[in-house]
Amino acid sequence: AEIDRRKIGLGVLAFVRVDAERHNAEATQALEAGIRELPEVVACHYISGAGTFELQVMATDLDAFSRFATETLLNLPNVKDIHTSFSLGEVKSGAALPLAHLQRR
Repeated sequence: AEIDRRKIGLGVLAFVRVDAERHNAEATQALEAGIRELPEVVACHYISGAGTFELQVMATDLDAFSRFATETLLNLPNVKDIHTSFSLGEVKSGAALPLAHLQRR
């Protein structure tokens, strides 16, 4: 079952790149643990290129997101900076996994 996030009051979908201080594995693990505890973060990926993590964050509105970013994300251990992009509309979401490669066997 898919739930329309807007119908349950989650009007903001943000993609947040978290830049972390890369001092050591312990510091990165502490940041990962902090991210896992945040219900607003619905997905998190360790990424290549600029940044360390890419988060998918949901919030009720921009004010709630702003509070979450400044009071929570920026206060996680090992965070140097965050960069946010907001979804202006979903083109595709909740798709099935691409399984065509399994039929070629």
